[in-house]
Amino acid sequence: MHLNHDDQAYWFTEFRGSVASMQDTFWNGTQWPAAIQWTGAFLNTLLAASEVSFTNALSDNKVNVSDSQNTKPSLSSEIEDYFTQIEAYYSHEETTQIFDAAYDDVQWVVLEWLAAIRFIDQYNEHTNSSLGQKETARFAHRAHIFYHIVQDKFNTSLCGGGLTWNPALATYKNAITNELFLASSIAMYLYFPGDSDTDPYPNVDYFNATNTTLPLLPALSAHDPLLLDNAVKGYAWFKAHNFTTAQGLIVDGFHISKNQTTCDERNEMVYTYNQGVLLSGLRGLWEATGNVGYLTDGYAFVNTVINATGWNASDGYMDGQWAGLGRDGIMEDYCDASADCSQDNQIFKGIYFHHLDLFCEPLRTSIPLVPELTHIASAALAVRHQEQCAGYAPWVEHNAHAALSTRNSTGIMGGWWGANYKDNKQDAWAPALPSDSIDLWNEPEVLQQPPWVCQGQHGCRYSNRADRSGLGQEGKTWGLFTKRMAKGDINDQGRGRTIETHASGVSVAKAANDFLSRSKKT
Repeated sequence: MHLNHDDQAYWFTEFRGSVASMQDTFWNGTQWPAAIQWTGAFLNTLLAASEVSFTNALSDNKVNVSDSQNTKPSLSSEIEDYFTQIEAYYSHEETTQIFDAAYDDVQWVVLEWLAAIRFIDQYNEHTNSSLGQKETARFAHRAHIFYHIVQDKFNTSLCGGGLTWNPALATYKNAITNELFLASSIAMYLYFPGDSDTDPYPNVDYFNATNTTLPLLPALSAHDPLLLDNAVKGYAWFKAHNFTTAQGLIVDGFHISKNQTTCDERNEMVYTYNQGVLLSGLRGLWEATGNVGYLTDGYAFVNTVINATGWNASDGYMDGQWAGLGRDGIMEDYCDASADCSQDNQIFKGIYFHHLDLFCEPLRTSIPLVPELTHIASAALAVRHQEQCAGYAPWVEHNAHAALSTRNSTGIMGGWWGANYKDNKQDAWAPALPSDSIDLWNEPEVLQQPPWVCQGQHGCRYSNRADRSGLGQEGKTWGLFTKRMAKGDINDQGRGRTIETHASGVSVAKAANDFLSRSKKT
């Protein structure tokens, strides 16, 4: 059943309410205490991106929201309140641990503060105000500090290029680290305002906590060619290597056999977020170069995912069968139905829809943000992009409805969006993992086995995944796989409803609002 609700007021209200529920339930005034470092970075990214959507609603005279008589003053106040929360998180973000974590973790922080800068710029352009302008330099400096960790880590000596996941472990050239390298590099090129602050420390307590002296941070100018070069070569390497299945879905990554230098051992595991992060990077590459091939690649990746949820199944029976990344037209990770998702994995679907939303922003045909750099679309290309993305809108709305259907009595969304389609028959509907796959995110014990051998770099500091497997400091959520077998609600099994499951629902509700808002504009 493909249920849609072609009503801008409905989606704006649901999106706005889901953000309010997230903050009212999980935010403590300075942070989301139940989150881990990298998921907190994404939560802050999502809040900043939601602020952009609220700004669009505030500035669009055609939007029709449910409280229309009082929307503009109340929404303005809401936007400013949420920005104070973004500011508060800057001061309380746990940057020491993530600074020394894996190369994927640090790049979530880069995208986080660039999203905040982008909101500041857009809000002040629309409102002729100066909200947050004094914060831009601080936000840019943090993005710079964390991008500096990876900016020269593209290594051609193994696998012909790419970044390894974790320098403390055996080489693993995985999709997410390299997709983030594309996304963070091109976002830095387009939105980073430059930074000449040489302070290299992620926070004032870093030296006392680690007894580590860091070299001065070199200045980095806005639109530095290095940033664009990193994005271009990063995607070229990714595309040249065999990261996709026969179905077109992106697998998790490559190991290297002993005495080999090529990527010759592929992990066939498929996760939802690996299908999405590169989308914003491809959109950014078009912005910077005008090469339409980047958009064309993006359309192909999106269509593959939609098909892999069973959206275009030919009959009702096939519609309900596992299609590679979901069923019944609803996106799903392998761990959703079995309630075995780790804290990390619970945010993955939200990450996908966040980056899809960025990819489908309208192409600019005039007055670009950075005139000397940002490509201006022809009218025909802008229309084509709008039409392509409008075709995704019913699927996005379908997934948003599914996510909203998992809300409990307090309005918090669960992780298995398709649960209501399966009559709570959990065990019968848990799909088998792909052949030759290792589920690194949800089976952390595998990190204690070959080829995950400590290489000695950085004192063998492990990422969040390894920390929670007992290799490093204890994670905040030890006991990820302890079941809470609630008979009445399958979304209360496993880790149950969390800040991550709800944030994923916020992200898809936001995407539904944004897609419909764009389609309503003339």
